[in-house]
Amino acid sequence: MTSVLALLGAVLLFVVRAVLILLGVVLVLALLALLCPFCADLAWEGDPDGEDAGTLQVKIGALGLTFPVYRYPPPPPPPEPAAEPAKPGFFRRVWTKLKEKWTAWRQRRAARRPPKKKPAPAKPRQKARFTLDTLCSLLRGGKKLTRAVFDALRVTKIHVFWPVGAGAEPDEAARAFGAAHAWLYAALGVLNRFVYLDFEELRLVPCIQPDAPAPAARVSFRVSARALFVFIAAVQVLIAFYREKVLDVFL
Repeated sequence: MTSVLALLGAVLLFVVRAVLILLGVVLVLALLALLCPFCADLAWEGDPDGEDAGTLQVKIGALGLTFPVYRYPPPPPPPEPAAEPAKPGFFRRVWTKLKEKWTAWRQRRAARRPPKKKPAPAKPRQKARFTLDTLCSLLRGGKKLTRAVFDALRVTKIHVFWPVGAGAEPDEAARAFGAAHAWLYAALGVLNRFVYLDFEELRLVPCIQPDAPAPAARVSFRVSARALFVFIAAVQVLIAFYREKVLDVFL
């Protein structure tokens, strides 16, 4: 009897150790996934003033390794070979007959069953009222979560090559080139206050000769972020919503 209890205790201890090790591995993998910087590469190339929308390619990955997931316009699919209709074999015919008989038997069985009584309708739950305090709590939570997202974002490897004034007269191209510079640097000054920007190339090329073909515009950049900071902010916001009973309005 003692040996049986000792064996059961050893088996139980082994199972508990295995479960704890599995939980530890899962937690470590989740922590690594939250600490791992995810990234997405976006690249566009085309004529900004033409009718063609250009070519857009999106790659997604982690730790600097990206894989293509989307491309517009998509590449043409390869031609499919003409397949001859295959005749069903012996086992396929037997399986089809058995499936038809099984379906017919279930339908006859369902028809012989008495109809089920409908349960009494439950009383609708009264939701909490949407008040001004609830709105203020939502705005505070949204502000905190938005700030965490923008703090975690990193836009790097930015390459911008953009022709300005294609097809216009030299004086119009010069004015367009100056206006583009003014708008671009003003917009970048505003964006740099909220998102980290790292440029490797930023070129606005004036197209002074109206008859010369304009070069193709190119824009590419990498967006990366660590999900840990966003996850922590989201948990804090949910805890604040639970304490202030904001979730009762929607549940």
